[in-house]
Amino acid sequence: MFSSIPSRNEFLNLPSEDIHDLIYDRQISISLLLNGTRRWYLASHYDAPPSDTSYFPHYLEMVLLKLSELLTMLAEHGVYRVFIPVYSWYQPSRNPEAHKFLLRGIQSLVSYPGLVEAYTRSKWGIRFYGDTSHFPDELATLLRTPPPYMNYEPQGYIYYGVDVSNPYNHTLRLAHEFSQTRGIAAKWEDMLEAYYGDRRLKPLDILIGFNRIYSKMGIPHLLEGWEIIYVTVVTPLVLSEFSLRTILHDFLQNRHDIGRDYKDIHPNEIQRLKQFYAANANTILGLTQKYEDLVYPLPTIQWPDMMNNSEKED
Repeated sequence: MFSSIPSRNEFLNLPSEDIHDLIYDRQISISLLLNGTRRWYLASHYDAPPSDTSYFPHYLEMVLLKLSELLTMLAEHGVYRVFIPVYSWYQPSRNPEAHKFLLRGIQSLVSYPGLVEAYTRSKWGIRFYGDTSHFPDELATLLRTPPPYMNYEPQGYIYYGVDVSNPYNHTLRLAHEFSQTRGIAAKWEDMLEAYYGDRRLKPLDILIGFNRIYSKMGIPHLLEGWEIIYVTVVTPLVLSEFSLRTILHDFLQNRHDIGRDYKDIHPNEIQRLKQFYAANANTILGLTQKYEDLVYPLPTIQWPDMMNNSEKED
């Protein structure tokens, strides 16, 4: 349908079906760090700190509901693979009540009615990856063998990360088991199949983090190296359609040409670069400010007059 990428304004106003047609065949993969959900919930429902943890059941319900809506939106826009880390090595050190509801939430990923409806409506295939050996036996078995409610050919895949320990240790064990069984060293594709159940995976395209710039956290194991990182100020759980489209357009349009020859760049670029560097000589991306208990991202880039809105849109 499109011979080139539409302009940003055109892209933002396209019907979802047209964006799906533009995105889907590219098989774009996105990892979402859904941190900050509790502070989003409290800011949405409270005017002062809660006196106890009685809000946890409703909080979990809202997270699952918003996740259902998010996954539906991603499918409507043609995203092919979604990675969502839901557990990591530091989780057991959290508030015991919060940890209990986290485990309940992980179990709900295969049974919550709104999620099951979102999976089936969008034809998502659901998989869990990582070491589940430290979970209770019933939960570990459920994650290894999700219910067979998917009687369709998946149109996309959701991978929930449930690594309890360092993923490198789990990977090394899998590699050892492979070599012991096959008598040969595992290749990268062999480890993808052992770790994710799919040897066709490619490196991650997009990481959407929360509040600050991340590196390894949130990038699926074995799939790092080519990702572009975006960071939301509010948890990505409530990512808006506008924000998703802005990210997708930026990913498609604003790519570095790693094979560029600087003698062939446009004449204005050197002057633009001079002004941009002069305005940002002391700028650091990723700085934050802690007030009393929470950390907030700071504004960063200074935009010179020469680089006006019309040029940015082009």
